[in-house]
Amino acid sequence: MELAAAQNAYQAEYRLVEGLRQKVRETETHLKSQGDLPSDELWLWTSFKERLLQEISRGELKLQKLATRVTICRTALVQRSKEMKILERLKTKQAMEYYAQQKRKEQKELDEIASLRHQYKGF
Repeated sequence: MELAAAQNAYQAEYRLVEGLRQKVRETETHLKSQGDLPSDELWLWTSFKERLLQEISRGELKLQKLATRVTICRTALVQRSKEMKILERLKTKQAMEYYAQQKRKEQKELDEIASLRHQYKGF
């Protein structure tokens, strides 16, 4: 569940960063298409673009942290999976040993019964 949550958080942040990148491309296209803009309007557009670039930088840092979290969760999941497989093999081995021991015990009892019958017939 932790891995799924980490992956979801990473995907959400990735979509957010990609949306910001799309806005930057749209802003650049708008600026190029407008040609000569008044200086105050040009300043507003460039400030908007700079702010978007800052947000993208923050988002990329967050993506790196989230990617690390995903990796850590994935590694932990793999480790737990290995441990579970080991435990399952151990349980299976113990069960096999138990059944083998029960079978030997039962065979010993049957051998004793057969031996007693054989001795009894001998009298």
